[in-house]
Order: sequence, then structure tokens, then C-alpha cells
Amino acid sequence: MNSLSKEQKKEDRICGRNMKRMKEKNNNKEESAFGLVAADMDGTLLNPSREITKYTQDVIKEMSEIGVVFVPSTGRAINALPKELKEMDCIRYGIFSNGATVYDRKEKKILYQNHFDAKRVLELIRDLRKFDLMISVICNGQSYGERQSMENIDYYELDENMREIVLGSRKLVENVEDYIKQTNGTVEKITVIFRTLEEGQKVRQFLDTIDDIQFSSSLPKNVEISKKGCNKGDALSHLTQILKIYPEKTMAFGDADNDKELLEAADFSVVMENGLDSMKAIADYITDSNAEDGVAKAIEKFILKK
Repeated sequence: MNSLSKEQKKEDRICGRNMKRMKEKNNNKEESAFGLVAADMDGTLLNPSREITKYTQDVIKEMSEIGVVFVPSTGRAINALPKELKEMDCIRYGIFSNGATVYDRKEKKILYQNHFDAKRVLELIRDLRKFDLMISVICNGQSYGERQSMENIDYYELDENMREIVLGSRKLVENVEDYIKQTNGTVEKITVIFRTLEEGQKVRQFLDTIDDIQFSSSLPKNVEISKKGCNKGDALSHLTQILKIYPEKTMAFGDADNDKELLEAADFSVVMENGLDSMKAIADYITDSNAEDGVAKAIEKFILKK
């Protein structure tokens, strides 16, 4: 009875919210009940071939024409934005490196950042070296991986999708610590990839003992480490303040652990059918999978009213 009551309350809340938005839509045909849509990329906006279909691109463009801001929100670096989005003039803002950087593509400037300083990252990497893993870092909008690990990527027994993501996103350096020392700049995020899930569990147990970081996963065999308080939800909150968009007019899409705060920060949260059960449990709505243009379909349903 308690479970049914809880679900009924949630459904009533969603229905009430949607009725309110429908009234807003009817009162002003030109204005959407939403002002901003933030969407994760891998596993969400991108299909299993890591592409954004023309159908989804067209829906995003149509939504942008009525004044709704579309914001890719990803664990990727700025330089790893998919070509489909780079070519769309309506994509101006992006949340990158799991919220470490909010970037204005038109002005080519950072609007908000929540980065590690170099000294702290060097300490963390030193401690991580005791595990059997591959380390990469994001600095200045680019992901850097070590040449030896990348050349021996088969050792980590990654599935084809994860293997292609790693190989396609990293710029090679001999040693990430040396690179950080040379640049002496801030670091947006540390990513570690491990050979076995058992090793990953050891890494998570170790990271749980550290107070000034937070971590999450976007893929089965990785952990992404950020500065404490750095996440996509925090970045979304800062971006809406900058753009003067009410939090009540935000929608977010996600599928994995690193989307949790983004989904919680948005007024209306949508999780993909292929998403984790833990993310579906906090969603306001579950859309079709990333293989079935789930993002576009939800935008059509709730924003374009098709």
C-alpha cells in the first residue's frame, strides 16, 4: 500500500505539473513552458553508434526556434563535442567534464568552472597508481591519456563501444603527471579505467575515504573523479542563473550515475529506457532508449506538443 501510494503521489505531481504547463502554453502560444533542456550525450542523446540522428537534430532545431535553449551536458571535454552539435548554430552553451566547465561556444569563453588545482590532482594520481588502471585527465577542454596505456588498450578488455570512445577522445602524452607539472594549470576531471569490475570496486572503496572529491561512472568500467561539489547539477544551476532562466522551466535527460545531480536539479527529469534502474527511480518520465531517439520523442511530447 505504501509503495502504491508513493507512486500515485508522484504521478499526481507530474500530472499537475503538466497541466500547469499546458495552461501556460494555451495562454501564450509563442512561449514554451520550458526555457532550457539539458541532455547527457553518451547513452542518452547519442545512439549506440555514437551519432545524433537527423530526426533528433531537426527536433532540437525546431525547439530552439521557439526560444528553448538546448545544452549538451556531458562528461566529455569541450573538444570532444560531437560534430553534429558543433555544426548546429543553435547549440551555444555546453556543460562539460561532468560540470567542471560551463562553456559559451559563441563567445569562446568559460562562463563557470569548478576545477582541481594541479597540486591536488598530482596527489590523487600518486595514490591511484597503486591500482591496476588507466589514468587520463581533462585540461583546457582536452582529454589527455598516456601513450603506453593507450597502445596497450586491449589489456583492459573493454567492449567495442567503450574502446572507441577512449581511443577517439584522448590526446597522447608520455606521462600525465609530467604534463600537469609542465602546464601548471587547473584540471577539470580525472578518469580511471580498470581491467576488471573487482578492481573497480577496490578503487571506489578507496575513493570513498577521501573527503574533498566526488566520483561517478558513465560507463561500466570507468570512474570519473571531480572536485567536491562539482557535478552537472551544480553547473546547470549556475548556467540558469547566468541566463536568467527560472529553475522551474528546466528539463534534463540522462541515463547513468554521473547524471544524477543533473536530473535532481532540473524541474522535470527524463531518463532513457536504457538507463540505470537507480536513475529511472528518480525520473519524472521514462522515454524510449537512445537507439530509438528517446530524447527527441520526449521533446516533441512535452515541449513541441506533437
